[in-house]
Amino acid sequence: MPKALGFALAAVLAIVALGFGGRAYANRAMSTRALTPKTLGSGTPASAGLPFSRVAVETGDRTLIGWWVRARADSGRTPPALLFLHGNRSSISDYIGLQKFLYRQGVSSFVFDYSGFGASGGSASLKNAYADAASAARVFADSAGKSARKVAMGSAAGATVLLQAIDSVQPHVNGVVIEGVAASVKESAIRDGRLPKLMAPLVVDVANNVDAARKVKVPLLAVHSFADERFPIEDAQRVVAAVPARTSLVRHWRKGHSALLASSKTCDWEPILRFVKEGALPTARVDTLDACAEAARLAAAQKPTVTPAGTTSVAPPTANPGNTNAPARTKATATRATSTKAPARTATKAAATKTTATKAPATKAPATKAPATKAPATKAPTTKASARIPASKAPATKAPSTKATSTKTPAASTTKTKTTTKTKAPSPTKTTTPAKTP
Repeated sequence: MPKALGFALAAVLAIVALGFGGRAYANRAMSTRALTPKTLGSGTPASAGLPFSRVAVETGDRTLIGWWVRARADSGRTPPALLFLHGNRSSISDYIGLQKFLYRQGVSSFVFDYSGFGASGGSASLKNAYADAASAARVFADSAGKSARKVAMGSAAGATVLLQAIDSVQPHVNGVVIEGVAASVKESAIRDGRLPKLMAPLVVDVANNVDAARKVKVPLLAVHSFADERFPIEDAQRVVAAVPARTSLVRHWRKGHSALLASSKTCDWEPILRFVKEGALPTARVDTLDACAEAARLAAAQKPTVTPAGTTSVAPPTANPGNTNAPARTKATATRATSTKAPARTATKAAATKTTATKAPATKAPATKAPATKAPATKAPTTKASARIPASKAPATKAPSTKATSTKTPAASTTKTKTTTKTKAPSPTKTTTPAKTP
């Protein structure tokens, strides 16, 4: 009996030891296998026509290699500078295009390889990468200058390194940018199938970015693709929600993991460039504006068009060019109709006759037929008054022009009319109607 009990106790101890040993091994594997290094390529910024300097960063017993590309000073002002922490399975030679883009935008940039990556010494691990980021941030701040605005940016695995080393990095920068961030390394490993779900409870999360985000004290800008197949945008939302400092999340419209880095369009980078240069964050906590699509829409709306008359016009973005003149034409017609009736009423009051022909129907006709440019000469209608006026032709009058200003001419003009009858009208013979009245 005691012998069986001893075997049982030994088996339990073996299981416990195996469990602790397996957990330790899994945790170590999570830390070391989270990063996959890549050797340095043959290209340099000089191959892209960029002025650069090779920088050696000492960290512990390791030497890191980085490249400085300095932008030209604008009006004597020190250009802003960006410290870039790249992602997994890459090296600084993969980001020559990014440094060229930033250089053209007036932004200096410093990229470096973590331990075991590129030409940097040491072995690749998350622990070493955190120390690398701290050392690189100190060198970056000293080299950029006190007057320069300094921002650290991490992409994918670089965002994890940046957040995990935030206590050592943020004293040297004015803000941080994270692109394509994961909520945690453990969750990412479970999603990728690298960590079985049955073993997940035994493994410590070596990099929980939601917890690390609570330590951020400088303004933070997060940028994430709406269709990231590796790290869903919900990961970025959780990280941003945990940041106590000023922050904003930009959901960009390039499909794929870290797809922003493949774009050299200024509209895609506009939120990051504004933050790097000015420290400005989008007003919305989550900005979903497709900047490139909006820029294309405004450009199309303001594109010059050739009208049938041969003139070139630029349509406003929100207005309908086809209806801009319609109200003016309607008002002009209404003005002509009112102004042409007014002289007829005045003439009726001025002539003390009972005839109804003094309403001058011939004068009213041009008002309704606006397109006519010249009205025919009209004869004044005969009346049944005691005396008869010889048939005299009224002076030919031109119909008012299509311009509203010409409609004032009939109302303002006065003509002196001499009658051949001996009957006297109660009003003076000076009338305001173009036709002769009895």
